Amino acid sequence: MTMVKQILKHFLFGILAGLAIGLGGFLFILSKTFIPGEYGKLIGSIVFAVGLFTVCFFGLSLYTGKIGLVFEKKQETVFYISLPVMIIGNAIGAVSLGYLCYAIFKNTDLLTTAIGATTSRTAAFDNIESFEPFLVTLVKGAACGLCVYFAVKSYNFGKIRHGGLFLLIFFVFIFVYFGFEHCIANMFYFSMANMWTAGAFINIALVILANSIGTIPGVLTLKLAQKVVAAQ
Repeated sequence: MTMVKQILKHFLFGILAGLAIGLGGFLFILSKTFIPGEYGKLIGSIVFAVGLFTVCFFGLSLYTGKIGLVFEKKQETVFYISLPVMIIGNAIGAVSLGYLCYAIFKNTDLLTTAIGATTSRTAAFDNIESFEPFLVTLVKGAACGLCVYFAVKSYNFGKIRHGGLFLLIFFVFIFVYFGFEHCIANMFYFSMANMWTAGAFINIALVILANSIGTIPGVLTLKLAQKVVAAQ
């Protein structure tokens, strides 16, 4: 496959990955809206995993699922070129689905829930008064990046050792339930709520960086585990 074809593939698969994560986000909003109390958040955090499972099952190009490869070992040049193309595709897919949901559900309780999910992510950046929101977002984004890295690796291991799917769901549940920040999911939420403010763009930039950094401890942990196993 030529370099151009590989980049185009990552772009198209990136759009599909963005749609998949957007689907997970929509299922979360749906659960939060129609299932009362804490149960809605609990169920929503579980069903969000449909999005990442779809990405892994079909081998789609999700930036947060691929960026860890940069820190694992040296990749081919085309991979590094494909990363920005990939995230553009992710954004197109997530934003498109978000605005489709906005058009369909803008006069319903689903939109109210979506606005609630985005306000907490943008308010601090729309009215910046301290450095704390930046630090909190970076920490939440890094934690999410770590969870996604482990989720994807768990699924890949699960093809050989049963239990990979369960671990994928577990790690997704952790990052969604505890409100960690995922850049592509946030793109969907901002679009469904139609709330692309200046704070939203600041949030996305920070979370992309944080999601990327968060994969590093995951890579180091797996390398250490492999050395321990090899030494036994």
